[in-house]
Amino acid sequence: MDNQSQINEQQFLELYDAHVGKIYRYIYFRVGSQEQAQDLTSEVFLKSWQYIGNRQPATGNRQLKNPRAFFYQVARNLITDFYRQKDRSPLSLDEIVDKTIADKKDGPGEAAAVSLDMDAVKTALSRLSDDYREVIIWRYLDELEIKEIAQILDKREGTVRTLLSRALSSLKEVLK
Repeated sequence: MDNQSQINEQQFLELYDAHVGKIYRYIYFRVGSQEQAQDLTSEVFLKSWQYIGNRQPATGNRQLKNPRAFFYQVARNLITDFYRQKDRSPLSLDEIVDKTIADKKDGPGEAAAVSLDMDAVKTALSRLSDDYREVIIWRYLDELEIKEIAQILDKREGTVRTLLSRALSSLKEVLK
């Protein structure tokens, strides 16, 4: 969807179908509860639709520059609000990896290999700052573009590239 396209209800439903799975996974990894993740995911799309509806210029067009980045930004904000209201802390990487491995339906050999790989990645990522860890996960797990990460973080693309480069350098050092 390009920057100038209009978003009507049908198009929004198509965006929902295309992004709901990844947004849910992102939220689930952060809150650790299926019920809370489902509720927050629903809230992401409800707030997004309300935002689009309220941004109607005089012509009645509904525009959104980058829907995927926008959905992640809304999700990130809702997660922050969730932890502020509940006075909870986000899941640790240990908990995320344990849940990821437990969710695998593969055979024992593949689960063991994934477990070993995930342990190495988990250990390495746990030694990085939150900013480095988040940008690596978004870029390589969620496959977001630099432009989208920049929109989520409200930073310039060059700043995100530098952040990602430094994060990868730190990760390489930790993995040595």
